[in-house]
Amino acid sequence: MLFSYFAISRDSGNIIHITLRNSAPTDTSTVRYSYASQASINRYHALHNEGQDLISLKNVTL
Repeated sequence: MLFSYFAISRDSGNIIHITLRNSAPTDTSTVRYSYASQASINRYHALHNEGQDLISLKNVTL
């Protein structure tokens, strides 16, 4: 089963992209990964469709 994860910049805290993986990706020195629920993904897409480019994790989590 695949799960969605947000790749988040450690410097800015902004979401870089969404990735699908069967296990949690390994964090790096510049990127950390956070599980992305369907509600968070929907919120991310809604903000992006409204024209927002820089979206942080706290903007999509409820």
